[in-house]
Amino acid sequence: MYFLLTAVIVWVHRAQLPHWKFYLSIHLVAATGLWRLRRLRPQNLPGVLQFFRDWYPVLLFPMLYKEVEQFAFAFGDWRLTESIQRLEVALFGRHPSLYASQLYPWAPLSEYLHLCYFAYLLLLPVIGGCWYFNGRRRDFHELLLLVSTTLLSSYLFYISYPVDSPFYLFKSLEAPLTDGFFYRLVHFFSERGGARGGAFPSAHVSVSLVIWLVVWQRQRRLAWILAPVIAGLVAATVYGRFHYVLDVLAGLLVAVLVTQSYRLCQAKCLASI
Repeated sequence: MYFLLTAVIVWVHRAQLPHWKFYLSIHLVAATGLWRLRRLRPQNLPGVLQFFRDWYPVLLFPMLYKEVEQFAFAFGDWRLTESIQRLEVALFGRHPSLYASQLYPWAPLSEYLHLCYFAYLLLLPVIGGCWYFNGRRRDFHELLLLVSTTLLSSYLFYISYPVDSPFYLFKSLEAPLTDGFFYRLVHFFSERGGARGGAFPSAHVSVSLVIWLVVWQRQRRLAWILAPVIAGLVAATVYGRFHYVLDVLAGLLVAVLVTQSYRLCQAKCLASI
């Protein structure tokens, strides 16, 4: 569905997008290929192809995220960036993403928060992989469905109403907060894998909270273990100058809406049986 929607967007804005025929072709081919793949019965597929059928969204997320930047620069409405900045200053007096690290300029805190921020990359493959390879396929597919819904709906919003994050607009943290291994690791990946325009709502916050809420339902002890990591990740988005506070709040709202909508639909389906 995402590839079809973005194909329509590309067609509508083709006059503003260089190489629009290339993007349109790729998205239509991808939509067709994935539709045919989903129609195949898993039990009839070789192991490698079955694995790809189950995991292909995880492989696509980073590529589609980078693509967001191309579309956003071509035809996105960037005025929301200024609106969020003005509203944040009106609410907090100045940008919390600038003064949070000034209030707490403690190198171990910076390093812990950047560790939590880096953990975002591991949450889905590690938790999903454990469930997948330990026979908890139903839990895995539920997790992947909710994460996919959260990310792809956010990508569609980023394309139409991109917001430039403090990571690109504000000055970076200063020593000694920048001396740690995880600070450097996070910035290595952010500088190469980030996409301008993908700030509001924060996908780091929405996806990590969605994962935590699913884990809370399925594996309560693991959820308690993950709680300080998720809390640190949310704090790191502002402390590390990756997001505005409003990005974080919007990300929390998206996570709640996605999970609660899913639970509501699930309850209605069970009630109709």
